[in-house]
Amino acid sequence: MNGTAELQRPVPLYMQVVSQLRAQIASGELAEGERIPSQRQMMQHWRISMQTASKVIGALKTEGLAIPSVGRDTVVAPGAAARVAATALGTAYTTAELPEAGGHDVKAAATMTATPADVAGMLGISPNRRTLRRQEISHENGSPVSVTITWLPSAITAEAPRLADSKPLAAGVFAYIAEATGNRVARVLEERAAVPADEDTAATLGVSPGSPVLLTRTRYFGKEDQVIAYSEHVAPAETWRTLSYAISGSR
Repeated sequence: MNGTAELQRPVPLYMQVVSQLRAQIASGELAEGERIPSQRQMMQHWRISMQTASKVIGALKTEGLAIPSVGRDTVVAPGAAARVAATALGTAYTTAELPEAGGHDVKAAATMTATPADVAGMLGISPNRRTLRRQEISHENGSPVSVTITWLPSAITAEAPRLADSKPLAAGVFAYIAEATGNRVARVLEERAAVPADEDTAATLGVSPGSPVLLTRTRYFGKEDQVIAYSEHVAPAETWRTLSYAISGSR
């Protein structure tokens, strides 16, 4: 973000900035997990007050386009680009309100392994080819509340070596991929179903095998519609999330 930008006075200044940042998110210029300009950067670039800059960040969070990150940073929320597209088409999109940072902890582990047949099908590669398997377990106040396993093809991991680190990536997996490889997520395909917990999942989440869990399967596609990654997110029954809805009128 270089130089300064002119704003039109008839429209509230903070909404003009929100509109410009929203467009950057939709285009992929600001990718999932990337840092939103700070209040000071907004003040310098758009020549606005700190109060107006604060309203910009607040509006982006309300729309589900930005979330707090490590330290004082605010980053682009997962699925933000799809959320902008859905709003533009006059549809509703839900967003999860993240828990306060104090009781939230993520433990990560990564290993190269042979790809199971069902995962290979999702990635569009041959079964048993070696891929990177990243597992992240989220804890609230010391108790596991979800587990996410992300499978990444070698073409991606070869250019993004930190994916193999067994620790969380501060800006997120896909922001790091975009930074390291230039591959930005352009499309997301998500499927959800209630399924019985298998033994491994049950042991990880501290529930009984066969207990109902919510499974979310997600494929992430790049600009050329190649699969960048495939993930499976599992949360146990009675794990509540608060959702807010951004709804626009139809065109």
